[in-house]
Amino acid sequence: MFRLNVEILICTEKLSAAMVEKAAANVSLPDTHIACAKGTPAGDAAKFGYNRIAIAVCDEGAAKATVSKCDAEFVHAVLVSSKAAEGAALSEGGRICAIVSPDGEPEFLVQQLSQAISGIVNTYLYRMIWAMMQTTLDSSPALVWYKALDGAHFNVNEAFCHAVSKTKDDVEGRKHAYIWNVSEDEAFACQESEETTLREGKTCVFEEPVNTPDGIKTMLTYKSPLRTAKGTVIGTTGIGVDVTQQREYESRLRNMAMTDALTGLLNRRRLYEEAEVRFPGQKTVLYLDIDYFKNINDKYGHEKGDVILKLVSDAMKAEFSDGITARMGGDEFVIVLGGYPSDEDLNHRLEDMERAVAASKEASGISVRLAAGIYRGTLPIGDAIKEADGLMYIEKGKHHKETPLK
Repeated sequence: MFRLNVEILICTEKLSAAMVEKAAANVSLPDTHIACAKGTPAGDAAKFGYNRIAIAVCDEGAAKATVSKCDAEFVHAVLVSSKAAEGAALSEGGRICAIVSPDGEPEFLVQQLSQAISGIVNTYLYRMIWAMMQTTLDSSPALVWYKALDGAHFNVNEAFCHAVSKTKDDVEGRKHAYIWNVSEDEAFACQESEETTLREGKTCVFEEPVNTPDGIKTMLTYKSPLRTAKGTVIGTTGIGVDVTQQREYESRLRNMAMTDALTGLLNRRRLYEEAEVRFPGQKTVLYLDIDYFKNINDKYGHEKGDVILKLVSDAMKAEFSDGITARMGGDEFVIVLGGYPSDEDLNHRLEDMERAVAASKEASGISVRLAAGIYRGTLPIGDAIKEADGLMYIEKGKHHKETPLK
């Protein structure tokens, strides 16, 4: 826990030490310890730590000399005088000087001095807390900004400036369209999220595309109403996290979960899900198998077999782009189409697939022929695939009788 130590140096003949000590005791600030000592610090430029400040209560003519003996980050002189001349001189030298008149009732003088000490400490705490906050904001990789109700930015961090390639001075007082180099229409989406946040009166989370010098980025933003100490809403504050790479990674993971790694076709699970959505009624299902594929693997090796599978898959995606194409495993594939295309159309497409594979240099010298079972009807996709699978094996048997393996 941060603890601030305040040293009150009593260097006045016009107020008693008891009065100064009573004034210091009346100052009650959290995590602040105030101690009093008579006279100036011993030695030249007595040192005070980063969490210690010195307040010298001095008479006329002694303030400058006393302040000069204090080596502290924050030194303040409270001048006990009816005149403001010396206080003005200290201010010109960079020391803000509070002035307390020695005239008046003791209780009033104690109150004056307490207010002066409290004001000095609060000024230091304000500066320190602001510096701590700004340092924390600027060290954050997330974008942080503060906006007035009219959308003008009045504070941003370094990450924000880097993202928009502008300085803090250039951003200050500007609105979304200028800062992000977009049109007013494009800026409207951002304004909508601001209005939602103000309407909800709480922190809201949005995922928004933003145009940066490095291209379109996906930003996860946390926006909150910005309130005064009394609760009056004066604007919004936001934190933006660039999740572009994360979303791309998630997309790749989803794609890996949905597709066959070798061919890029849908896998069995995704096939069932998509077919139920796209073709719940009339559908045509083709169950395909590469004839004598085992012999291709045995004769040319599994690497060449993988090449053939990829060639068949690419040809299938090209010829049946109007349907769903999937690999069931091994050398077996499924194509799902809407409605009932004719046998002539389907056979023509399958022949084009075979020709496309044969024309490839990678398949040179290898005969690739497809056996297909075709189902037409309205059965659920799982049952339709079973029907097509059975028909494919019948067709495959015909192929083997017509062109037995040599």
